Amino acid sequence: MTCIVHMAVGARISGPVLLVLLTVMAALGRQPTAPSKPSHDDLQRQAHRCRQILKTSITDFYLPACVDRTHGGYFESLKGDKFAPTGEKFLTQQSRQLWFFSTLAAAGLERDAARQAAKTGFDFLEGKFRDRVHGGYFAKVTDDGQPTDRRKHVYLNAFALYALAAYHRATSDAAALAAAKELFQTLENKCHDRENGGYVEFFQDDWRPITDRREPSFIGPPGTKTFNTHLHILEAFTELYRVWPDPLVRRRLDELLAINTLTIRLPQHGCNVDGFAPDWKPIERPQNLRASYGHDVEGAWLCIDAARALGHPPALLRTWAEGVVGYSLRHGYDRAHGGFFYTGPLGKDADDTRKEWWVQAEALVSMLELYKLTGRPEYYETFTQTLDFIDKHQVAREGGWWATRKADGSPAGSSRSSMWQGAYHSGRSMLLCAKLLDELAAAAN
Repeated sequence: MTCIVHMAVGARISGPVLLVLLTVMAALGRQPTAPSKPSHDDLQRQAHRCRQILKTSITDFYLPACVDRTHGGYFESLKGDKFAPTGEKFLTQQSRQLWFFSTLAAAGLERDAARQAAKTGFDFLEGKFRDRVHGGYFAKVTDDGQPTDRRKHVYLNAFALYALAAYHRATSDAAALAAAKELFQTLENKCHDRENGGYVEFFQDDWRPITDRREPSFIGPPGTKTFNTHLHILEAFTELYRVWPDPLVRRRLDELLAINTLTIRLPQHGCNVDGFAPDWKPIERPQNLRASYGHDVEGAWLCIDAARALGHPPALLRTWAEGVVGYSLRHGYDRAHGGFFYTGPLGKDADDTRKEWWVQAEALVSMLELYKLTGRPEYYETFTQTLDFIDKHQVAREGGWWATRKADGSPAGSSRSSMWQGAYHSGRSMLLCAKLLDELAAAAN
């Protein structure tokens, strides 16, 4: 730069032009250096940090406070600062909490308390949600277990399957595995689309499909197929295959891996959309033609994990995973504050800049999986920046995580638990991130 200044003076460049030149050169001199690979000690520090967040903001918040000791199952929401009954219990949330407590117990964390909490959830799920006449599990029941919404949705039932497999893994309870096998077979017989692949999603209690678009649904309009549902069936079948390596489970998991990596991605944009017709044609409506950064980054690591369970080398998915995550990094990542925004129009930057708890949680796992897969330190840097945002803004000092924050981390609501928010996203993220960081630290020695 000194040489350029001497040349400019020698050439008698005017003062204003020289000032512009100096400003440009100074800016070039401040370009950020490429991130470096983390050290063994840094990886261990971040693993300890994740375990602390897991303990103080998730495990201690939900266990045992959300356990309904009167009727079984779990309270889903807070009244003031305490968990309290709401009149209903929702299959997705009950299953997610059962999965979390089972996974804690399997990991040897709060073993006795977590195992007992898992048992009360399992007993309530089997005793109150399970439809002994038609098969599958109801959507909602009262606090004491009387069905209030007998409809069946594959998304909701996928989480029941996910929880049953996890409970069996934690306890070796034969009844849980038998229930998981029966639910898998029910989904195969009643929901699998043999013509187009994937699953019909929404049904009456006797498994008659619901197609009336006016019917209130849980995930996507009736009569459609969704990325969201098929991503979580893949997740559930991955868990099931690990405890029951049945050939048909393997075929369906392979099919779901193809759907989640090939079918739902729009090649002209490089990201996924959620809604499809039964034959997998994307629904051409403005509300559907949007990117969900959280689902895309979550889908990347869940597909890598499914490939791993099937015995496929994760490296086979590297180009695909970097492509779909790269889209979210370009258009949905907040480089000023860290963390990922919520949604945005296709091919453009985010216009909904809320920070949802589950998006940040899933991004952490995705970034570490991609760092492990590629060795590119920019993924690790994104992980640390997002974890910094979570630790500073998303973690509630009162316990739990704030569901929603503004882009800069300031408050955007007061919810810390609900029928959709429990320990599943945040708890799973902290458990898996600590494990991944341990593996990376061991490899860095």
